[in-house]
Amino acid sequence: MLRRVVLFITLLTLALLFPRAIAYSVDTVTVEVYRDGVVTVQMNLSVNETEPLVDVELLSPSAYNILALDEAGEILNYDLDVSTLTIYTLGASEVTLEYDAEDLTSKSGGIWTITFTSIYDIVLLLPENSTVIYFNNAPASIGSEGAKVRLELPPGSWEISYILGAAPPTSTPTTPPSQPSPSPEWLNYLPYIAGAVITVIAVVLSFKFFRRKRTFETLRMEEAEVIKFLKEHGGKALEAELREAFPDIPKTSMWRLVKRLEKRGILTVRKVGLQNVVELK
Repeated sequence: MLRRVVLFITLLTLALLFPRAIAYSVDTVTVEVYRDGVVTVQMNLSVNETEPLVDVELLSPSAYNILALDEAGEILNYDLDVSTLTIYTLGASEVTLEYDAEDLTSKSGGIWTITFTSIYDIVLLLPENSTVIYFNNAPASIGSEGAKVRLELPPGSWEISYILGAAPPTSTPTTPPSQPSPSPEWLNYLPYIAGAVITVIAVVLSFKFFRRKRTFETLRMEEAEVIKFLKEHGGKALEAELREAFPDIPKTSMWRLVKRLEKRGILTVRKVGLQNVVELK
């Protein structure tokens, strides 16, 4: 009987002195807000290699485009239960988690508001040329990152309102100077000249409209190659097929490239089982 009591006390003491190792720690959390209200969250975690899985609390119960990578850039499997993400780390020591959400922001009139509750320290990046007009709490710091407002927020519930800067003014085409009245001989060629001018204007306007609809800036070389690959394969392909076709582009860079083209309206990404199907619009 005495031996059992001594054994119990010994085990209890060891448990108190050497508690179970922490499964993971959060190194950084960056929340970037875009002008259309879409939010991208990126988390960098340090993980206990002996743990087969970790449970991570997300900022949104409606997260999508979820991507979890280990330190080697390998994609990790996960299960999502509302706002708790279970990542199967299986020996990984570092995990990069990224996801998108649309339910963290709302708009009333011209005022945007982002609302969330976090258990982490967060770096919040607001859209370019935005102006913060309300905090429900005082941030740890306020600064800028390029043209974006940068806020460092401690854990807690946050409600931050901001307005977007005015869109750059569109240039008004100048009226060409009036030409002297043509001689009677020129009058014979006016229908042809008018037809040529109308054709040139139609081509220019069509070109500008196409460029504005498809993209707002010149495509990068790797983006053009991905689009060419999709066109040659019926307009769509699995994300895994893109990675195989472009082995020189890292997996994380490929995912960001696809997301950039999706946000610019060039392609769409839809989930089919555990795979992402990338398709030209």
